[in-house]
This record gives sequence, C-alpha cells and structure tokens, in this order.
Amino acid sequence: MLRIITVTTLLIGIASTCFSFESSVDSTSFKRDLDSLKVWVEKHHPLPFAFCPQEEWTRAYENATTKTSGTSHTFVEAVGEWLNVLKDSHTSVSLEPWRENVLNGYRSNSLQFTAIENLIYVKRDDLGQIKTGTHVASINGISSLDLLSKALLIAPQEGNSWTGKTRFAEALLVPVAVSLQDKDLGDNTFDGEIQVNGANYEFGSPKKKATLKRFFNHEEHIEWHVADNHVILKIKSFGKGNSRVYFRVLRRGFRKLERKSKKWGTKALVIDLRGNTGGYSARMSEVLYYICDQTIKVPAIYIKPNNLRNGNTLDTVRFKGRKMGGKHLWDGPTSLLIDGFSASASVSLAGVFKQQKRGPIFGEACMGGRSGTFSDPVKYELPESGLKVSIASGIFSMDDDIKMGLKPVAPTRWVQDNVEDLISGIDPIEGAISDWISNPNVGDESDLIDRESKVLWEELETVYSRVRDWGGKTRKEVWEILSEGDKCISEFKTLRKNATLEELQRITIDIKLCITRRNTSIQIVLPLKMRSVFQELTSPNRPAVLHFGLHNRVDCNVCKTPKSSK
Repeated sequence: MLRIITVTTLLIGIASTCFSFESSVDSTSFKRDLDSLKVWVEKHHPLPFAFCPQEEWTRAYENATTKTSGTSHTFVEAVGEWLNVLKDSHTSVSLEPWRENVLNGYRSNSLQFTAIENLIYVKRDDLGQIKTGTHVASINGISSLDLLSKALLIAPQEGNSWTGKTRFAEALLVPVAVSLQDKDLGDNTFDGEIQVNGANYEFGSPKKKATLKRFFNHEEHIEWHVADNHVILKIKSFGKGNSRVYFRVLRRGFRKLERKSKKWGTKALVIDLRGNTGGYSARMSEVLYYICDQTIKVPAIYIKPNNLRNGNTLDTVRFKGRKMGGKHLWDGPTSLLIDGFSASASVSLAGVFKQQKRGPIFGEACMGGRSGTFSDPVKYELPESGLKVSIASGIFSMDDDIKMGLKPVAPTRWVQDNVEDLISGIDPIEGAISDWISNPNVGDESDLIDRESKVLWEELETVYSRVRDWGGKTRKEVWEILSEGDKCISEFKTLRKNATLEELQRITIDIKLCITRRNTSIQIVLPLKMRSVFQELTSPNRPAVLHFGLHNRVDCNVCKTPKSSK
C-alpha cells in the first residue's frame, strides 16, 4: 500500500536529537558530519533543488560550517536551518525519540501554545493548570519569542508554507525550552516540571508501556458527529489506527448519511482535517470516493527508490486514476477545514477538493502545495555526532507532469483564533460554517467577473480572519456591495474594447466612480474598528507587502527595522 509519509514523524523527532549527542564531539567532527550530510542529500534525494537553486544550498552549507564551534544544540540549529533551505518537510532533522530522551516519558502535548500577532498564548491545557488565552512571556525563564525563533530553525517546512512551519514550531516550544535547560544543567534531568511565566507547571505521569488492554482500547482517529443542520466527519490522521476500522467507520458513516440526512435535517457535510498530518494515500483517496464522481489520479505519478544502497536509483509509476463516486455517494453541499498542521495526504485531499470545486475551504493555509510532495523519508545517523536526520527518497506528484509548487493550498475563507476565542473556548470555525449554510452564495468568487473584485474579496477574507464581526450580516452586506460594484466595473471595462480615446477617458472616470462608490458603501456597513484595515487595503498608496496575518516577519519589508543613518 502506497504511503505518503506523515510529517508527524518529523514532529515527534526534532527536539530529542538535541540531547542524544556524544559529549566529546568537537567542531572538527561537526564539520565532517556536515560534509557527510551534504553528500547524502545530493546523492539520495530525488530532486533536491526543486525549491531552491544549488548555489543557495551551497551557501547555506558554508554558513552552517561557521556554526560548528558552539554546543551540540547550536549544531542542531545549524543543521535544521541548512536543510530548511530545501523547503522539503520530509528532509529535516529527525525528532522521533524526543519523548523518551528529552521529557523522560512525560507527555507534553497536554499543553499547547499558539502565536497570535507575534505573541505566544496558551491554546489548550488538558491538565487545567493554566487558563487558555494566557499570554506566555517565558518558559523556563527564556523568552517565548526567543524559543519560537529557535524552534523555527528546526521546524519542517514544505514550499512556502510559513503558516504550517509556525504551527509545528509552536509544538516544539516545550522541548526546546527543556533542551536549553538541560544544556545548562548537564545531562537530561527533566522531572516533568517546567516554569511558565515563572510559575511551576507539572505534566502528567510518564508514559506507560502499552498493555494488552490499552492496545485494544485505542483512540479513534476517525469520528462522525451529527450537528443541528450539518454532519461533521473528523479525520485526525490518515496513518494512525487500524486500516480495517478506518474503512469500516468511513463506509458506515456515509451509508447513514445517505439514509438519514433528511431525518436529521442535514444541509451540508463538513470534513475536518485540522491537525491531520497525513498518512496512507489509500485512506485519503477513499474519502474522495464518497464525495466526487470524476476519475481522479491519487497520485498521477509516484517516483520511489529502487535500491538506496546503490545510489539514487528510482522507479517511476504512472497511475491511470480511479473512478470516484460509487455507492453511498454524497453529492450535497460540502466544506473542508484545514490548518497549518494539515500536511502530506491532507494537502493532497485539499488540493483535489479545491481543484474539483467541491465546496469552500475554511481555516488557514496547510503544509504544502496542491501539485504534490516529496515522500518516503529515510533516516540517517551522522557518524560523528549521532544526530539523526531524514532525507526524502521519493516523489508523490498529483500532476502528470512533475511540478513541485511552492504555494500552499489556501482556504477560500481564512478563520484563525483570536485571544477572546481562546478564553471563551469557542471554535471560530463554527461561525464560518453557520455563515456558509445560511448564505451559501456569499463568497462564491465564481460569481465575480473583474479580477480586482476577486482580489479585494480574498484580501478581506484574509485580513479579517481573527475578527468575529466579519461574519453574518456584515459579511453578507459587504458581499452584496462588492458584487454590485463588480458588475458596474465589468460593464464599463467591456466598453473599452472599441472605444475612442475620448471615450476611454470618460470610461476610466466612470470605473473610478464605481470603485469609489463601492468602497464608500463598504466603509459605511463595516463596524468602526474594522474600517482602518479596509482603508489600508484600498489606499492608493498601500504598501507592497500588506502587514496582516501570520507571515514570515524576517523577510517582511514592513516588519524589518530600518537601519539608522550614520
């Protein structure tokens, strides 16, 4: 069975390598390890320079060699930063043994953080020791923003998926904080306690070995929920759990949906892939089987390693595709939920969903592009330091021609947490779903004609992703105004084809009047606190880089601090 290797493997392994080094390793040994890694990547990776030129890779390698005189922790950062130049989440520092080595078996996933407007907050605490929405200034006495910067150096990245990279870095804050603490205290001394904002936080008991009872009472990774007017299919993973159970639950759910949707009053299906970092492609494509009726190639091309020991020998397998839409097909309204953790197989499903125009996508950009991803990471251990890394050995392409796209699959409507959401415990996606079911035509960009109208709407859906007033009546009224303005602009633009110079001047004035009326009307219906953002969007002197949302602040021209003149 073909498998798209899940990025969870990368997440489980990053920080642990910070603690498993040979203590006697010196800078010369580190440099020899970098040389070995460079040879391995260039020899075994199927397409190492798909996302970056070889010159950039070489410069990054040379930069890494200048950082080998520090500690083993700085060496990990140097390797992670260097490999991230490839923008391949399957080629990175490996983190698999982190629970055992770093946290001594303690579970840290009970405490989750999230970055909002360049600050760190508690998103979830299953142990109830810290209130959600609490601003986190420090962990173990280290600035949370400094920890995030260090975590970003080693967090995986696929193409230009900056949102996904940030989400994975958020999950590494505790391991990185513990790693820096261990660096100061000596060998691993973690006893299940950290400090958050100077106060002690205790994790639960260390992870116990699996017993026969715990093995059979496993966590469900696919769930169905019947809401008031819609049904939610939550798929936590395409790789975890028993395949037979997965296919049975999926089949029975769609069969019930077919039979009882009228009785339940179901108006729509919502497929939730938030937090799903990937897994088996067969499980992913089975979902498409129940919601599409076209022939779809998943994948179109699979390039896999033949014999790694003899070099980068690859086999290319081309697929004819599978006719979707059999028994229990759901052809009703459907939406998809994704976030920065949605990776690998989830990205492939989101790409097909968007390409087939199956319905709206809510959430945030996922971890990768529609065209495909690298796959089948092979683990290597650097001979001198013992650092473990993963290198992709295959390609999973969704197109007949291999086109490794940098742009991640983005939602049609961005919806992200704000601090008030964290405090209240309300999932803002619920409001977006309610908007869509109540007003399904609002936000349908296929109804717009002029490109400028489409771009403006996409920007509104993005910059107001954390604003709860952007929804319901306000969003509907703005859409109606924008649609009217789109018709006005399009009508005048069609008149330009055979117009004289004098007529062109008059038409240009008329188009500007359409835009001015549209923008003024939108300003009136927007709540007061939302108007300044809209003014910046529509300003004639708007910045080249809009300063909104989660983005790479290091490369942002707006965020960079200007150098003072001497």
